[in-house]
Amino acid sequence: MAYREPSAGELDRRITLRLRTDAPAPDQGLDSIFTDEKKRWAKIEPVGTAVYTAGVQTDVKITHRVTFYYLKGVSDAHEVVHGGIIYRVRRVADMNGTRRFTILEVEELGPQKPRGGIYG
Repeated sequence: MAYREPSAGELDRRITLRLRTDAPAPDQGLDSIFTDEKKRWAKIEPVGTAVYTAGVQTDVKITHRVTFYYLKGVSDAHEVVHGGIIYRVRRVADMNGTRRFTILEVEELGPQKPRGGIYG
């Protein structure tokens, strides 16, 4: 399926793309360490109900698609932060195989807590 490339004015959201690594915490929990932060202009759009419903059935929930200029090395270990909301990357794709844009299929996790993650 070929996607329509975004026009110049559609990349209107300033996002932060960051690599998340979890490390053992002294209290038997996990501490999240965020590295490799990159700022990008992006387009964020919710997916349709059919895509969301299919994701719920397979336990890979996709709530939004994020599109930005091509960036090599993005994986499902990354997170997207926009406006205090954190999104977990579920799938990464090179849009139409042209290396012009990257598409992320993400799951909205909720608001960012004071220490940077979703757990506070």
